[in-house]
Amino acid sequence: MRKIFLLPVFVFSVTCIILAQPVEDDLPQITGCIAIINAKVVSAPGKSPVVSTVVMRDGLITHIGPNLKIPADAFRIAADSFYVYPAFVDALSNTGIKAAEESSNQQGPGNRGDSKPTFDADGNTSLEEAGITPFKNVRTTFDPKEKSISDWRAQGFAIAHVVPKGKMIPGKGSVVVLSGKETDQLLWKEDVSMYAQWSGAGGVYPATVIGIMAKWRELYHNATQAVAHQSSYEQATLVSRPKYNQAHDALMPVVKKEMPVFFRAPKVKDISRALSLQQDLGMKMVIADAEEAWYLKDQFKSGAIQLILSLDLPEEKVKAKEAEGAKEAEGAKEAKEAEGAEDAEGAKEAKEAEDAEGAEEAKEAEEAKEAEGAKEAEEAKEAEGAKEAEGAKEAKGAKGAKQAEGAEGAEGVKEAEGAKSEDPEKEAFEKKRDESLKAYQTQAGVLAKEEIAFSFGTMSVKTGDFSKNISTMIENGLSAENALKALTTEPAGLLGIEKYCGTVEVGKMANVIVSTKPLFEKEAAIKYMIVEGTLYQYEIKEKKKTGEKPSEAAFALLEGTWSYTIDSPDKKREGTFEFTDGAGDLTGTMTSEDITTGNNELEDIVMEENKVSFIFDFDMGGQMVELSFDLKLNGETFEGTVSVGEFGTFPITGARTAKPNK
Repeated sequence: MRKIFLLPVFVFSVTCIILAQPVEDDLPQITGCIAIINAKVVSAPGKSPVVSTVVMRDGLITHIGPNLKIPADAFRIAADSFYVYPAFVDALSNTGIKAAEESSNQQGPGNRGDSKPTFDADGNTSLEEAGITPFKNVRTTFDPKEKSISDWRAQGFAIAHVVPKGKMIPGKGSVVVLSGKETDQLLWKEDVSMYAQWSGAGGVYPATVIGIMAKWRELYHNATQAVAHQSSYEQATLVSRPKYNQAHDALMPVVKKEMPVFFRAPKVKDISRALSLQQDLGMKMVIADAEEAWYLKDQFKSGAIQLILSLDLPEEKVKAKEAEGAKEAEGAKEAKEAEGAEDAEGAKEAKEAEDAEGAEEAKEAEEAKEAEGAKEAEEAKEAEGAKEAEGAKEAKGAKGAKQAEGAEGAEGVKEAEGAKSEDPEKEAFEKKRDESLKAYQTQAGVLAKEEIAFSFGTMSVKTGDFSKNISTMIENGLSAENALKALTTEPAGLLGIEKYCGTVEVGKMANVIVSTKPLFEKEAAIKYMIVEGTLYQYEIKEKKKTGEKPSEAAFALLEGTWSYTIDSPDKKREGTFEFTDGAGDLTGTMTSEDITTGNNELEDIVMEENKVSFIFDFDMGGQMVELSFDLKLNGETFEGTVSVGEFGTFPITGARTAKPNK
């Protein structure tokens, strides 16, 4: 069972640079009118900010312009320093869907229960066990109190295209408004899409990709016949009544091309197979949650097949540099040992070179280098090291001393490069990995430059990674305009709701973001979210600014490994901090049994005399919690507090357990 650190979760703002948390999520609306006064309004992607007042009443935008007369009953927001944008539309998600309940008779990998699949008279597995449930819809598993609704709303989303969870054909999607307390309030347009994926049924047919493709063709063919039979039955005489089949009946709108199939296809093979299936059957298809669409970008240029990109990105290998350094060090060590084995006598003489004869031997070695050239290069190298050490040490001894101290002398660098070149397979692998990572990061920008339209979906991304990944895409070629388009007008058009949302215009739904700075800029944060006229306010907590670099004396106070104990309400939480001098900058990590993800980096470390503060972003089941530490050092111990926003501040104590070796 996973342990949870401290208390509940609060979520990040749209940039993850400043924290935003709901002040009062359940305050009753005392008026149906809101006026955002003198904000910089960006009404649509590509539009410049215009200073205007936006008036909203009963869930709709009623007036936009400068110098408007503010209604007397309006809740007024002085927004002179704020920006207003259309709220985001999520093209594909599971927001609000309850987690699937484990069933003892569910078949699939890892299920060792005694239950067996059931079959009908024709030997077919039941539709549910086969993962074929096109007749299911969002309503059956939707929970208006599910936490993902408020989490994604805090990230700027007002509307989401939500699909059920399942296997091959989980069911029909619905357009959901992310505000309200009852299911009927949130479900706006039901059964607008059919959701499908390459997910087999496990231990029964269809369990493989080939089986899924064959089953799709069978279902589509049978549904086509059912449509023809139904039409004849309604228009002609002497036609027998059609036999009802739950799956075929649910797929009739797909056959009639009245309902698009949103096919989840992350990888290039998934996309290629889905496109092949579409060509064979002719259904209206949207490729969804695509991670590798750039391979097949020509297939999307016509716009006949629409595209939803995944907002998930592969995690960068933060330890890659350290691993490479460790490998180089190991290689250098091996090179040193090999050289020592070949020249043990030379090593002994090198040690004796510290005496008066050392200078003479170094001189002789230098002459040997000039005389013998490349043949005696290694001995010359040792002599040159001795010369650089002013005759005090022979080259090999100097090099060994440098390596022992962790220094990066010229000879050490040369040996490390040589050791690295001994593993070309690893070099090729890491180069390929870096190129692959770059391709993921540049995908959106590449498609935008090719004028291929796409929307963004949140199905595979955590709320804590959303803004970070958007920023990464922008840094890698995606313009802020195209990013906003993929989050507003494109998904609104894809879902057929562009008449109601996606821009800030009179007559449209009052779905707006009020941010402290232009969206996607550093340190921008959401101050207000308005979803169909319902106001949500967020507290902005600025992170501490770093000042001048600490002195060497200050570094010495903090460097090393420290144990800590946090006195939280349920129990004492223990772990370690490790602080190091990273080329003149303080860096640190946090280790604890509560931290089960790869991230353990401390951020914004600020040190003033014997006081130190920093933050740690804790991933709790996909949601990010910011822990803010303020410590006071007392020699080899410390005391202080750790703050978790509105959930409280808790005492922390600790002691240094190890100092760095220098």
